[in-house]
Amino acid sequence: MPSRSRSLKPAVGEEIPISVLGIEAREEMLWIASESVPLERFPPCIQNMLSCREQAGRHRTAAILAAFLGQMGWSENEARRLWIEAMEKRGVEERIFAEWFGKMHCPKCETLKRESKGYPDLGIADLGYCRPDERCREFGGPVEYASELRIEGDLVGGRHKHIKTLHLARVFDWSTGREGEIDLSAAESKDLEDLLAIQTDNDTLVYTRAKVRGRLRPKFALVEAEGPRRRVLSELMRPES
Repeated sequence: MPSRSRSLKPAVGEEIPISVLGIEAREEMLWIASESVPLERFPPCIQNMLSCREQAGRHRTAAILAAFLGQMGWSENEARRLWIEAMEKRGVEERIFAEWFGKMHCPKCETLKRESKGYPDLGIADLGYCRPDERCREFGGPVEYASELRIEGDLVGGRHKHIKTLHLARVFDWSTGREGEIDLSAAESKDLEDLLAIQTDNDTLVYTRAKVRGRLRPKFALVEAEGPRRRVLSELMRPES
């Protein structure tokens, strides 16, 4: 098996036979500036989002602004006032602020420069907000720009807030003969572990993705195997339930 894993993302409805090599918990932390970053230090893309009143992409814009402000050291009340001032005439529900402020990472430039099919995909290449100035090339994203943290630098001068626990499943993809990784929520991890507990020699574990609230999420199922189930070494060493 190769030593290097990749994120395993089948197309909607595509089923991949897999074996689970292991499931690991990973704590996700959000960096937040220790002091309030002044408005004049915000990067051009954020300044343009605050001043524009176009309806196109308003939900993407609302989410990016909320996430960005959540990392700028502003109090929630101050950030909410600025967010509402920018979004109130565009018909965006305030729940987006609540869902993204202090709970999500502001996207990096690599993500913002991508084409998007719409919220919650936060690519904004079609909206014209990205108008780089001479400093933009020094930074990897809006947070780094405003906090003056260079691409190669670590996020210092702030604090880290725990936002969620993610689970990473390492799997073997039998369709390609390669290892892969699947990001799971706590509930998805438990569902997978429950399936593994009842899997028999006549079952093949298959992995696919389905849309849940507009996002593609992992789905697993057991199907009857054609012939003896193929196993990797870690499965053979796993104690029987």
